[in-house]
Amino acid sequence: MYFVRDTLDDLLGSVYRALLKSNNRVSPTKGPNREAVGVLLKLKNPRSRFSRTEQRATLFSCLGETLWYFSGSDRLDVIEYYIKSYRKFCKLSAEAISAEGAYGPRIFGKDQGQLKNIITLINNPDRHDTRQAVIQIFDKEDMGNNDVPCTCTIQFLARGKKLHVLVSMRSNDAYRGLPHDIFAFTMLQEFVARHTNHELGTYNHAVGSLHLYDKDEDAAKRYIAAGWPEKLDMPPMPKGDPSKAMDWLLEAERLIREGGHEIPSSEGVEPYWIDLARLLLIKKMSDQRDLRGIIMQKREMSSPVYDASIRGREIELQEAMGTQLVLPGFTGI
Repeated sequence: MYFVRDTLDDLLGSVYRALLKSNNRVSPTKGPNREAVGVLLKLKNPRSRFSRTEQRATLFSCLGETLWYFSGSDRLDVIEYYIKSYRKFCKLSAEAISAEGAYGPRIFGKDQGQLKNIITLINNPDRHDTRQAVIQIFDKEDMGNNDVPCTCTIQFLARGKKLHVLVSMRSNDAYRGLPHDIFAFTMLQEFVARHTNHELGTYNHAVGSLHLYDKDEDAAKRYIAAGWPEKLDMPPMPKGDPSKAMDWLLEAERLIREGGHEIPSSEGVEPYWIDLARLLLIKKMSDQRDLRGIIMQKREMSSPVYDASIRGREIELQEAMGTQLVLPGFTGI
């Protein structure tokens, strides 16, 4: 299976249609599924990294998991705030406080070890065309553990003025895991591109076993039937070293997750990063059924590209509450 598409929605639609037609069935420990072996997916525009459909409002969990990686944390309570089923899916005990297979410590641990080396290597003019800019995630010591990383390696290829990425996966859940992986790794791609003064190239995703679980087939069919609106990309990450801005966002994430109800001081922080913090706040307000707060935060967003995802949360919350909130000057959702 080989697909080249412009956006994540186009890519997911093609993958789901192909898997739903497949008769290649397997029954591993996590449940029966339809499988494709030896898959290559190419996303031509890595900023088209999240689903634009209201039905698949995964933006919030994708962003939360991505920031979990960037924080270098392996704490289960952090990722469970965004993905409640994480512990169960990874078959971790009720007593576990950390995830054995967490990506954050492997990519960003020990003073950002692997990532720092990648950036240094690409920034070396004598090594610009290197083929050794590879982050290793899966390790031989992972064999036999319950929580085994699905990602093997992330390779960065600086070619001309563009930075391409190739991610190698041993296994990928097409419905639940694939959208999260593409979001997180294209964010990492852009983060490195800004550090090394490159534009974004293509994002390439190679998978040994790409599968659609039987329990997700109906959801995949509904996703295909729903279609998606016009193509809009995330805004470009601001140029220059993004480290300080990312540190600000990680602190904002922590404060909001631990009880904060507002964006921390953002003087000197560019709107791109403030919008991401507002999405974290909207996630919290959704959990707290604060429909008014969600609508007010949406008004403050500097970019409209997140509107569909926010609108999905508004509609979901309205249906749960059995009401429709109309604010003065507000003409609709």
